[in-house]
Amino acid sequence: MSEPKRALGRGLGALLGDTAVPVAGAHEVVREIRVDAITPNPYQPRKNFEAAALGELKESIAQYGVLVPIIVRRRGDGYELVAGERRWRACAALARPTVPAIVRASDDRQTLEFAIVENLQREDLNALEEAAGFHHLMDEYGLTQDELARRLGKSRPAVANTLRLLGLADEIKTMLVDGRLGAGHARALLAAPPQVRVALARRAVEEGLTVRALEKLTAGAASRPARAAGRALSPEERDFETLLRERFAAYVSVVRNRRGGRIEFRFTSDDELLRIGDLLLGDTGAR
Repeated sequence: MSEPKRALGRGLGALLGDTAVPVAGAHEVVREIRVDAITPNPYQPRKNFEAAALGELKESIAQYGVLVPIIVRRRGDGYELVAGERRWRACAALARPTVPAIVRASDDRQTLEFAIVENLQREDLNALEEAAGFHHLMDEYGLTQDELARRLGKSRPAVANTLRLLGLADEIKTMLVDGRLGAGHARALLAAPPQVRVALARRAVEEGLTVRALEKLTAGAASRPARAAGRALSPEERDFETLLRERFAAYVSVVRNRRGGRIEFRFTSDDELLRIGDLLLGDTGAR
């Protein structure tokens, strides 16, 4: 699968609800398929469909029709969605008898990849849905983080950071799903010790903290003992510390003293240690 490019803005495609998935060959034709002959994609990582956005899509389809065909695959006597669930749902809500579709052969992994890529192109998945989709691909098909990143057109640190969200407490996950916290807030919380994350998340929601403000709180909660004997970091050094955390998808602490200082990496498992080591050593660390 070639690496997908992200959507370039909210143009007509965004209004109509889905970014088109490239057609593999000219022989693929669009046909009208009965709406009731199609079943949802069980691998669809997106679980929440916003009512307001679906309502706008229904109005658009009622006026202009479905301009971008959905993609389905054969399943028994009917069809299963590969991409375009919002369009299919809107057509069903409008009681339209058929929907334009392309029938494509794909296995379960390709179906999940299509669903993830389609949603990523529109940035419609919340962070936990994205993480769950990533985890399923890796667990079910034995993909490494590098392989998954290449398939989805993302960097390995971005994939690693997203997967780490699955380790957050359930209360924080709920805040993330219902929109009280954004993905940036959730990633910032990962830098704090687990025992203080929920309290910090509640404070972020109650005080309406920005991601940057929460990052400062989590950095202080994580590194206060180590920095007691050192000097405070400058804004530039804080920015550098944040870049290191994003690059290595791990807790990294920059500790300064009068003459110099140190950079500390923390890890929670042998696998995480090996991952950080691979990133630090690059090709020279290959075994």
